[in-house]
Amino acid sequence: MRPLQEARRNEAMMYPFRDRLVGFALAFALSLALPARAEDAQRLSRALGAAAMRDWSAATAEAEASGPVARDLILWQRLRAGQGTWAEYRDFAARNRDWPGMALFWKRGDALLRADLPPDEVIGWFGTRHPDTLNGAMALIAALKKTDPQAARDEIARFWSEQALSKAEADVFLAAHGETVAGLHDTRLMRLLDQGEWQAAQVALPLASAPAQALGRARLALQAGQTGVDALILALPAGQRDDAGLALDRFRWRVWAKMPDLARDLMLERSTSAEALRDPAAWAGKRADYARLALRQGNWALAEKLAAGHFLSAGGDDYSDLEWLAGYAALRGGAPDRALAHFQTLEKAVASPISLSRAHYWQGRAYEAAGKTADASAAYTRAAGYQSAWYGQLAAEKLGLPMQPELAIAGRSTETLPDWRGSDLRENRIWQAGVWLIAAGEPDQAARFFLHLAETAAPEDIGRMARLMMEMRLPWHALRLAKAAAAKGVVYPAAYYPLTGLETRPLGLPPELVMAIARRESEFNHTVSSHAGALGLMQVMPDTARSMARRLGEPFDQARLTRDAAYNARLGAAYLAGLRDRFGPSIALVASGYNAGPGRSARWLGEFGDLRGGVDPVDWVEMIPFDETRNYVMRVAEALPIYRARIKGTPVPLVPTWDLTGGGMKPAPAPPPIRLVRSARPLMTTRSLTGYAAGGALAEVLGQAAFSVEEANAAPLSSVRPARAGVRATR
Repeated sequence: MRPLQEARRNEAMMYPFRDRLVGFALAFALSLALPARAEDAQRLSRALGAAAMRDWSAATAEAEASGPVARDLILWQRLRAGQGTWAEYRDFAARNRDWPGMALFWKRGDALLRADLPPDEVIGWFGTRHPDTLNGAMALIAALKKTDPQAARDEIARFWSEQALSKAEADVFLAAHGETVAGLHDTRLMRLLDQGEWQAAQVALPLASAPAQALGRARLALQAGQTGVDALILALPAGQRDDAGLALDRFRWRVWAKMPDLARDLMLERSTSAEALRDPAAWAGKRADYARLALRQGNWALAEKLAAGHFLSAGGDDYSDLEWLAGYAALRGGAPDRALAHFQTLEKAVASPISLSRAHYWQGRAYEAAGKTADASAAYTRAAGYQSAWYGQLAAEKLGLPMQPELAIAGRSTETLPDWRGSDLRENRIWQAGVWLIAAGEPDQAARFFLHLAETAAPEDIGRMARLMMEMRLPWHALRLAKAAAAKGVVYPAAYYPLTGLETRPLGLPPELVMAIARRESEFNHTVSSHAGALGLMQVMPDTARSMARRLGEPFDQARLTRDAAYNARLGAAYLAGLRDRFGPSIALVASGYNAGPGRSARWLGEFGDLRGGVDPVDWVEMIPFDETRNYVMRVAEALPIYRARIKGTPVPLVPTWDLTGGGMKPAPAPPPIRLVRSARPLMTTRSLTGYAAGGALAEVLGQAAFSVEEANAAPLSSVRPARAGVRATR
């Protein structure tokens, strides 16, 4: 069964009351998206199936009669598989240079370049990109020598200085261009070492000067984790011992050797300029980790010094994160003016509602700490303009502002999204390819094309693609597109916080909680699995699902976790209810427990204090040591009020602090009667299953319903574990 058919079958099973006419509406929408006969879509579907089996003759024959876009879809797959002539690669690139997945296409095509090709043809093939294969470089250099000798010399120098080559490849290149690169061997060696290309660096080592070889051997020993490195470093002249690349390798070695204090000290020593760091981005991840550790230890001055000394160029997640950390540390250290400067720098470097609301909210906190009430109110007002984001909601709560009505869209209508019908987007070949793939029953491949187009498209066109995906009942793909639009500053609530029908399921939990968790876990894609083994809509680990099935009295079937969204939702909700029973309705504790495990949530209560009893809940969330979990809690928390409003169909009060501390969720109606299996093991506490049913949050999903209880064997403790695993404490 094709993915689109499977998705609709599953959704129909999960939401049995859907209007029977929706199929006709979808067919009509698709017919408007791209004029095509049904048999053409069927041919493309068969062609894609043949392509998956690498039967290129059959695939090409099936697609041939369906028009140029369908033909190019099959040709795109065939050429990326390395099955084509030079002329096919050349002509395809002329038509579809901006298609997704072109890195592999270029690599395959570069292998077919020949010395006898016309220079203009070769130069046109590369356009603005540089070759990253030996054959491609040799062909481009040969073409440039005939048309622009200086450009040829520049390309020779660039390729030799930057590209990792095997011994055989290096010999070929040197035989042709050795004289041109004679003075670049030291530069090449150091760049390869900076990139961590130690095998290519070993090839380059004998060509370098004696001083560069000595430095190179020390750096290679550090990168390989060899013994005797200290002697190699001490043998270097003083100037080389201060080499920025060597310092970076020493830092990485200390991190690898689990010497965080020494690694941090070296970071501080080198944080005097971008040149002293060689590559500021290479230090950024651990810089944030060490700064956050200093924050948790209450060492505000050290945290600020670590974060502020990044020397990154403006832009990027690391830059914004470190500017925020520096500002937060300064604020906690009693320097609101210095904090404000960092938060204002952050504002200039970001565009998304999440990041802008964060910058403005903390500007407000800094102004407030400095006693500048009017400025604080203005900053909070700016932050509250972004109520789709957590910090915007916190600012609105602080000012007592109502929810923006556009966030409270009722029902599953797509009318608030830009309409693709009649738009210029329909003329774009990437859009057309995506629509063809939807028609052929391959929505995941279609999403690849749409998301690629979203990288360069205006937010309005991204909204149009999201609307089509919503109309196709593919909310997970619509959500990913809506996130792309939000990153460019435009939020489309109907797709950014989609209603899928899950909110109508009798799961015994507040529906906004289930929706917020599912949105973050799987983006509502019931077929997805994680690298850690979590499965389906609620990303439940198989052992956890087995334990929850036992408690619900349902048979366990692992295959159903990615086939049956309703089944997965019941098991995930049961686990979620257990977390609420343990921690209460505090979304900070429940969400962090779902993501990182309840043991960690409990430990953080001990380390940071109890946010339910006096500790600033915003500070508590920001102290979470795992980047993934901290972001997870914020994203789940910001979804709660919006899903409350969308489900209700009218704006609701914004009370994020109440949600964080546990006052913001109301009990849901009880589910239908179910059969329970009593386990000799408790779910999360020392109480029995009967204890859960007698009182506590699990009663909301189990105990309020009529039930019978049967004995069962003890569940192994290993089966009671968080739904997600493998969360890293460092980057």
